[in-house]
Amino acid sequence: MAEEKDNSYTILEYMRDHSGYKCGYCKSKDTNFSHGMWAHQITVGDYQDLIDRGWRRSGKYCYKPTMDKTCCPMYTIKCDAVQLKLSKTQKKVLKRMHRYLSHGEIKKGSGSENTLDNESSEVLGGNQEYIKPQYDTKEDLSGVSLQMPSEDTAKIPNSSTLKINKLSAHEPARVPGEAKSQDLPGHENKSSKNKGMDPNKPPCRKAKDIRRERREAKLAKHAQEAQNRGESPMEIPKTKVTNEAKTLEDFLNEPLPENPAHTLEIRLVRSQPSSSQFVRTFKTSHEVYEKYQTKIHGDSLDRCCESQFKRFLCNSPLQAWHPSNGPSQGYGSFHHQYWLDGRLIAVGVLDILPYCLSSVYLYYDPEFSFLSLGTYASLRELALTRELQQKVPSLRWYYMGFYIHSCPKMRYKGNYSPSFLLCPETYIWVPIEKAVPKLNIAKYCRFNEDLSAVDENGDVDLKQILVLHDRELMRYSTFQLLSQDTEEEEVREYGTLVGAKSAYSMVLYRS
Repeated sequence: MAEEKDNSYTILEYMRDHSGYKCGYCKSKDTNFSHGMWAHQITVGDYQDLIDRGWRRSGKYCYKPTMDKTCCPMYTIKCDAVQLKLSKTQKKVLKRMHRYLSHGEIKKGSGSENTLDNESSEVLGGNQEYIKPQYDTKEDLSGVSLQMPSEDTAKIPNSSTLKINKLSAHEPARVPGEAKSQDLPGHENKSSKNKGMDPNKPPCRKAKDIRRERREAKLAKHAQEAQNRGESPMEIPKTKVTNEAKTLEDFLNEPLPENPAHTLEIRLVRSQPSSSQFVRTFKTSHEVYEKYQTKIHGDSLDRCCESQFKRFLCNSPLQAWHPSNGPSQGYGSFHHQYWLDGRLIAVGVLDILPYCLSSVYLYYDPEFSFLSLGTYASLRELALTRELQQKVPSLRWYYMGFYIHSCPKMRYKGNYSPSFLLCPETYIWVPIEKAVPKLNIAKYCRFNEDLSAVDENGDVDLKQILVLHDRELMRYSTFQLLSQDTEEEEVREYGTLVGAKSAYSMVLYRS
């Protein structure tokens, strides 16, 4: 089957600003440095490539920390959702939620329980990583139609043909010749929405009952084999049966009592373009955001008004894409809503991309902080990633934003195992266990131990960069002739930061 192409395109406006910002971690006034771009629109494939080079978005503004200069270096971190290993603390959070849903039990313990909330739920929702742009774009490029001159059309690299080149970086566990789930007969994608019991499916059973039946079946099989050999089943040596570790789904799907104290419904609604469900719940969602920002982060009401909420968490430059072999809901930007007894208590802002689910932000009603909603939401998002991977095998990664080792309270993201950090110089992924010893010595580190390795995607031919000028698409070489451009150094900086692959497929706006 031929690979489907994404016919949308990316238009970016590079904002060259090297001044310092206030740091949300060490609180210094002007030591936080980053590069920025305004994304008028961006394909999911191009954005995947950008975050794999250390970029991150906040609304339509994309930024990349200047790692060797900023006070608190931010390393892109991802977790392999398929190989997830739950920690004791994460299991406690899942069990706590199950007790609360089952019996309404609220266990506000002391010591480790309180530490869990402080280090996970409250911090996870915070986005101190956000860099506010010094200025916004003044251009409206929403109606631009891109078409190269006929003699150059064949030379334009297509983003959809370029974005699958780094397969090994995204699929380390892929077995050659492995069948894709979407090619298997009878395969259906599971919905992330909790719709209650399906009368067409067998009733849910307790996990321990299923494990007991498997154990008994195994013993019966051994007994039958012994009889076939002429031995007495009673003489079979008893071997210790080891219990298999419970999976994330085992915890999340643990049956509730017939009449549970509470019900929790998870809804995934598209935010860009806005779905009808997103529009209906917009005001309710903003109210929860307002509570969270004022109570948890101490923001004033004017800093979390509707316009700021839209700008920060609703507006997205990602272009929705619905290929037949992709997720049922398609790729793009979504809000992951948590409804407790019909009341919205938390919202996770997510991007679904070709290789990952990227967490943008989380906010929740502070009244329910005792449920450790930060950790719980991350585990739910990991479960969603694992569900999506059943349909799209390459979509196995959960991106958590940035890992800031120099800020102890932000190290919690490394607790999701197995996790990997992005080398800021060669852009390869390194297990966090190998990176942390280096970070204990110096806050800025190159993780790639091969000193001869370089950024192979960083060598950019400026002449081949695509430029939008006077609403016409052209190569940068043509733009230089037409405009007598004197800002070649700025374009070179842009090309190096986004990489050759992206520079040749994305469009750079130049006035």
